[in-house]
Amino acid sequence: MKLRTITALLGVPVILACIFYGGFPFLILVLALALLAVNEFYNLMMKKGFFPAYYVGNAITASFVIFAYYALKRNWEPGHSAILTLAAAIAMISGVFLKREKDTIVDVAVTILGMVYVGWFLSYLFFIRSLTEHGGYLFFLVFTVWAMDIAAYLAGRVFGHTPLMPSVSPKKTWEGALAGFVVCLIAAAIFSQTAQLAIGHALILGALIGIFGQISDLIESLIKREAGAKDSSDLIPGHGGVLDRIDSFVLTAPLMYYYLILFVLK
Repeated sequence: MKLRTITALLGVPVILACIFYGGFPFLILVLALALLAVNEFYNLMMKKGFFPAYYVGNAITASFVIFAYYALKRNWEPGHSAILTLAAAIAMISGVFLKREKDTIVDVAVTILGMVYVGWFLSYLFFIRSLTEHGGYLFFLVFTVWAMDIAAYLAGRVFGHTPLMPSVSPKKTWEGALAGFVVCLIAAAIFSQTAQLAIGHALILGALIGIFGQISDLIESLIKREAGAKDSSDLIPGHGGVLDRIDSFVLTAPLMYYYLILFVLK
């Protein structure tokens, strides 16, 4: 716990500053997180015996992030599909060059899954940040997710005894999940003013984040279980890997963006 706290105290100010100032620092932050996370994902898949098109997946993951950044600068429609279609086509073509006697289709599928799971979904962070001048909506998402994760972790350690989904993650408990959900709602109410969100919308988003953030966490747990790994890597002292720290944003980022577009900013 001490090591986790020290690491957080060092890293959190950098993350918050990049969100606040946006621009190139924020691009570098998201790009670094995406590339580190997709490498961890591919390494986990390689432990499972798959051989994704490693360099293609890295390149396309980076292109998703960079494309999202420049698309906003040119007011392109963020609901674009051309870049995803092109990326999937390149990944499929790369299967011809993997030189595997069998399971090539599986390797291509794993390649596409990694770049979409990490690069495509994280690119929505740019779209959320662009909706306010200094990233108010993104601060709301970050603070509620962090509050949820911390509450679920601590409550699970202290009070947890009822397994949530033991076949997926043996350490996660219903007590931790419930605590994470409740604290997420409280955090949503508290931080609603950072984005000038009406309390009703804030609580709905808090509930959605509290549910889908934990489902997103379980998805990563499933990936790690399949690979027989405890953490995605040991890159961050006390926290595991980058993928372990950003997994809750995979589903919540696009979910929050579309909720804002459809119901708040309509």
